[in-house]
Order: sequence, then C-alpha cells, then structure tokens
Amino acid sequence: MSAPLTPDRAGPEHLAHPDVIADPYPFYDALRPRSPLPGYIDYPPGTVPGEDEPVRAWALLKHADVLAAAKDHRTFSSQDPLQEGSAAPTLMLVNHDEPEHGKLRKIVSKAFTPKRVRELGPWCDALAAEMLGGLGDREIDVMGEIAADFPARVMVHLLGLPDADARRFKGWANAFMLSSDLRPEERNRSNQELVAYFVEKVADRAALAAAGATLPPGLITALMSAEVDGETLSADEVIRFCLTLVVAGSETTMYFIGNVLVALAEHPMVYARVRADRSVVQRLLDETLRWSGPPQRLFRIATREIEIGGARIAAGDWVALFFAAANYDPAVFPEPRTFLLDRKNSADHLTYGIGIHYCLGAPLANLELTSLVNGIADRFRSIEPGVQPRRSQTASLLQHGYTAVPVVLRS
Repeated sequence: MSAPLTPDRAGPEHLAHPDVIADPYPFYDALRPRSPLPGYIDYPPGTVPGEDEPVRAWALLKHADVLAAAKDHRTFSSQDPLQEGSAAPTLMLVNHDEPEHGKLRKIVSKAFTPKRVRELGPWCDALAAEMLGGLGDREIDVMGEIAADFPARVMVHLLGLPDADARRFKGWANAFMLSSDLRPEERNRSNQELVAYFVEKVADRAALAAAGATLPPGLITALMSAEVDGETLSADEVIRFCLTLVVAGSETTMYFIGNVLVALAEHPMVYARVRADRSVVQRLLDETLRWSGPPQRLFRIATREIEIGGARIAAGDWVALFFAAANYDPAVFPEPRTFLLDRKNSADHLTYGIGIHYCLGAPLANLELTSLVNGIADRFRSIEPGVQPRRSQTASLLQHGYTAVPVVLRS
C-alpha cells in the first residue's frame, strides 16, 4: 500500500488524487504561493471518464487571481467544447458566454424568480419537520437520512413533479457531477435516463398546451411560458435548464447540508448561539460556504493571451478557478482554517461564484438550509459527532463533502 499523499509532496498534477479530494485545504495552502500552476489534469462536469479525455489546465489558487478571472468573462470563456462533444447532456447557462448567456438568463429569471423561491419557505419548513421527526437520541447518518432526500424533494416540488420521483434525482446528479465511481456505460445510461425523463415531462406539457388544457403548476410550466421581448425558451432549452437544476442543485445542496451539520457538530458553541438567536443562521451558512463549501473549482478557457501572477497563459489554455482555495487565502480571510461565526467578511466567499455566472440557485440553497437548521434547532438541544467515522467523498474534486456524516441529535 502506498503512503498517503502529503501537501509537501504534492504538485498540481496531484489535485485529483483521492487524498486531496478528501481534504483539499492543506494542499491548496501548500500550492497557493506558486499559483498559477500548470499541469492540473481533471474532468469537467458532464464528461464521461474512461470515454472522454481529461483536460490539462492552469490552477488558480489565489483569491485575487480567481476573483479577477471570474469577473473577466470575456477573457475566460465558460464554453466547454469537451463537454459539448461528450455523450453527456449539455447544461444551461453554466457553459454559455455572452450575449447568449444574458439573453437566456433573463428569460429563465422570469420563471425562476425570488418570489417563487420565497414562497417555498413554509413548504420547506414543513418538509424539514416531517423528515426530522423521530430522528432524535440515536446515531443517524445525515447523508442517508436527510441530506440526499431533502433537496431532491424540494426540487421535484419546485418543478411540479411527483414526490416519488425525487429518489431518482440523487443517482442522476451523482453520475453527472462525477461524484459516483461508475463505469462509462453506467454513467452514460444514467445521463440518458435523466435526459429522457425531462424530454417526456416537457413533451407532456407541450401536448396539453396544444390541446388547450390547463398545465400543471410548477417551474417547468413557468419556464415554458416565460418571455422577454418576444423571446421564449425552446423545448430543448427548458429541458437543459431542468437538467442543470437537478444535477447542480440537488447534489451541491446535499453536500452543503452535510457540511453544515459537520460544522455544527464540531462547534457546539456555534450551535448554542444558533438555537438562542436565529438571526445568525445566515452567518452560519456564509461561514460554512467559505469553510467547506461544496463547489471547489470550475473550468474556463482563455480567449486571449494573458499574464497572471508572472505566468503567461496562452489563448486556448484551460484554466481552473479554485473558488475553495480562494476562500482559504489568508490575505483575505485571516485564520482561514478556523470556523468563525462572527467573521466580518464570510459573505465574501466565492463558493457561489461572482459576476455574470453567480449561481442562480443560491437563494434556493440558502432557503433550504435555513429551513433545515431552524427545524433542527427547534427540536434538538445538541448535535454530537457519532461513534462511526465520517466518510469523505473522494471521486471528484468538483465537490467537497461526505458520503457519511454520523451524528446524534439530542432531544
């Protein structure tokens, strides 16, 4: 058996190593002083390892560099020819550049509105109460009993789909986002099932509309009727946005839930403050997103030659923006490894991105976590780590999180 990889021995070529994926932050700290670094080799989301080739990219790990690149969408394109050429489906907005990105985002925002998200609040509160009932005073695995199901059930409710379909969303999202270790044929089959599911749902609604019938409520229907300046979404675009919500929203929020529970179990004084003062819940979420936010990096492609930190990046080079490494940059976040509920700039984390590609689903994720945290604080006096060990997700650096988070919720 080979010795565990340690930060002092790691280079950018090791960033996709399972030991790094399990706990990337010490490796980011060791590599950050030399950033930008060439030679990071990994897969974009939506590709099929074993069938598609990985990309070789520059790794940006300093906050200033990541921030500047994320804001400069003209120099750093989000278009992903590898993902577009893969057998996996392409996503909406994530891989679009201007001006198409702006046009599509305006139309989508007509349906996926802040009001629609806010109105989910009471329903999410009730779902949290339902799922938390009976979980107290025994060791539970947060990932298996709460985190995997809660965001999937929220998503199907938001889209206007049957609650029973939620159980399929988790597997589809894990396969697409590379968090499941699957054979290429298994990953392709899962992706095909996901696309076929939404093709059917959109086609069913289109048939109802053609017949003059009333369409079922939900975001799918709203997306089909959204219009800006006479522009609407095609059926394919509606399908692709639904895919984006499922694979990004369900999976990322699942890991976010687990990471919040880890933060609370490891910091009992923080949980005591949350119980006593719910106005600090958003601070808890912001600091968790900085301290252990699930999204770790996104790929971009340079459209022109540019110098960053003394390195010359050529037009056509792949660049990986490590948002999670930026969140640990001590030049911006002092004592980055320490979880500080009163950190003054926690909300400046880059986990949701910045600029034109700021995560459209961020308000929904925050709403879901607020409902869950409040539901837990209403019912349980403490959260304690379980006897069984936590298990880290080690399949893909795209997301940081756990496959098992044992805790005891004390009534």
